[in-house]
Amino acid sequence: RLLWRCGVKRVWKQDTMPQEVDVLKISNDDAAFILGKSGRTKEKIARVSGAELDLFEQSLTLEIRGSEAERRRAKKYVECVMAQRVGPVTIDDDSEDDDLTVIQVPTEAVGFVTGSQGNFLRQVEEEWGTLMFFMSTNMRARDREQQGRRDFDGSEKLAIFGSRRGRRGAELKVMSAVETKRPGYFTREIQKHTSEAEGFASDTFPMDESELSYALGKDGTTRRKLARASGCIMEYVGQVAFICGTMEERVRARTYLKWLLKQRHGSVYVDDLKDRDDVTVVPVPRDAIGYVTGNRGQSLRMVEEESGTFCFVEGGRGESEQLLIFGSVRADREVAERLINNLVNEKMREDNDRRRYDDRDYGRGGDRYDDRRRDDSRDRYGDRGDRRREDSRDRDYRRRSPSRDRYRRDDYDDRRRGDRDYDDRGRDRDYDDRGRRDDYDDRRRD
Repeated sequence: RLLWRCGVKRVWKQDTMPQEVDVLKISNDDAAFILGKSGRTKEKIARVSGAELDLFEQSLTLEIRGSEAERRRAKKYVECVMAQRVGPVTIDDDSEDDDLTVIQVPTEAVGFVTGSQGNFLRQVEEEWGTLMFFMSTNMRARDREQQGRRDFDGSEKLAIFGSRRGRRGAELKVMSAVETKRPGYFTREIQKHTSEAEGFASDTFPMDESELSYALGKDGTTRRKLARASGCIMEYVGQVAFICGTMEERVRARTYLKWLLKQRHGSVYVDDLKDRDDVTVVPVPRDAIGYVTGNRGQSLRMVEEESGTFCFVEGGRGESEQLLIFGSVRADREVAERLINNLVNEKMREDNDRRRYDDRDYGRGGDRYDDRRRDDSRDRYGDRGDRRREDSRDRDYRRRSPSRDRYRRDDYDDRRRGDRDYDDRGRDRDYDDRGRRDDYDDRRRD
């Protein structure tokens, strides 16, 4: 087949309409740059342009499939990637693709925005599905010619390619990074603003430091939670919240943000709860509400993180609390509802197990334990206890029967008299024995 620098051929697939393919002849170095690490650059170009890219390393050709607009965008992005390898990227702003946003980045913040080895820009591209280049471009050259070299503000232009929503999200991410390096660069004159446009637009909502810290959350988790639940782009640039999306998305995001800030001062009540189509109500027993929310709300935050919803407990009504799950996607709310019900069931099982355990220990188990203690006490101290009880009975009996003492004294005296009689008989025998010995001795002398 023929291969040329930029050729067009037709490819027929079974059961499909004929599809045009652009074929680019590239160098070996260009092939490695277009492919990128593990093929990520090629995948990124395909995702942003909407075209299909096939790179043949043996023949050093790149095939681009898609519609005319998709192929045109893909070729433009490939040329930008190849230009990065040899020098500055040159971009014309007269393209009809409407896929480019350019943002001014102050020179002292360029390194900060780029990140180590371009990691920050690559992360933003991955998050928002965009393609980003710093330009030393024809546009920048024209700016210098029009403004004059002395009036040039020393900023660099960052080109962002992609869909409108993706470009806006990436732009706000870069603005937030620049604002960290140069506070007030983008937000110095920004006031609170609510757009009346029905389509894609941006609202701004300034906050003080305490509100910003609460609305941001640890590592930005609260901000991401509100953005995902509302379906809106939400980014904090300095102390200003930028809320971007359709009218419905922006209204929902502003409402969620206001409810979040109200939680700092007390309970939140939703007046139009029955009229909303973005909420699921889960009644939670009051005994289980602490278990569901967790220590400092950690359990509920995990539910929000896993389901992409915004949850909080409304003021108590009756014997149960109302836990409200907000989100633009019903499937996400169903995931959160299932997770919360699992937590409630776990709490109920724990309580039931604890009651059965208490009944066993303090009911029948407690009686057996008391019996064992009484048996042990009887075995260990039984003899001593019996002697004490007998002595006590003797003392009581003596108190009740004074004549018993007299009889006991008479018996004692009788025994003493008997002993004296026995002693007298013993002395008589001794005397008789001495008399017999004396008679015996007299006979021997005779």
